[in-house]
Amino acid sequence: MTQSFLTVSIIIPTLNEAANLPLVLPLLPDAPEVAEIVLVDGGSTDDTVAVARSHGDYVLIMDADGSHDPRDISRYIELAKSGYDLVKGSRYLPGGHSDDESRLRRILVWVTDTTSNLLWGSRFTDIVFGMFLIQRQYFLDLHLTCQGFALETQLMARAKRRGYRTIEVPAIEATRRSGSSHLSVVRDGWHIGSTVFVEFFHRLTRDAFLRQAQSVSAVSQKE
Repeated sequence: MTQSFLTVSIIIPTLNEAANLPLVLPLLPDAPEVAEIVLVDGGSTDDTVAVARSHGDYVLIMDADGSHDPRDISRYIELAKSGYDLVKGSRYLPGGHSDDESRLRRILVWVTDTTSNLLWGSRFTDIVFGMFLIQRQYFLDLHLTCQGFALETQLMARAKRRGYRTIEVPAIEATRRSGSSHLSVVRDGWHIGSTVFVEFFHRLTRDAFLRQAQSVSAVSQKE
């Protein structure tokens, strides 16, 4: 279902990004759909959800380090208007690429995408890219518990399981403007990989429980 107008809360998690914010914030679109811009301190745990509960039809989350292009926001909004619940950037679709990716990071992403698609039955091309736009209530309904770089992995797993109307769009990842990356390939790679398998087994146990409940209900109705 298409929408002629919607409102968006832009949420930007930050952690020691004082040098980058003056370069990123002026590029955010002055669009009528943008209801607010919220900067979330990296030490917080629930500000994003608290804000999302009361503002905006959609929530857009992007990095503060300059690696995500704010000019893409308008394109994400237009896709949401056309009926998508979740719009997700991908560096590996035609037209997308990364200027800030080591060979080791690329291998990590490839392994994550390949394993996730096999286990989840999906066809995602860049699960871990951090810029996305999602319908507010759907975002809250996912009950995400992961923090840091594993958040996007959990998001995509649960969105797939719930059947959200999802589209990936080409995205260009620029080199961060200032400072060093907060990503640790070993630490965050472990969190991301474990989330892939946790969500897979969660789906198996949940589906088994639902099948058992349906079976019991069917027997009760016959009696």
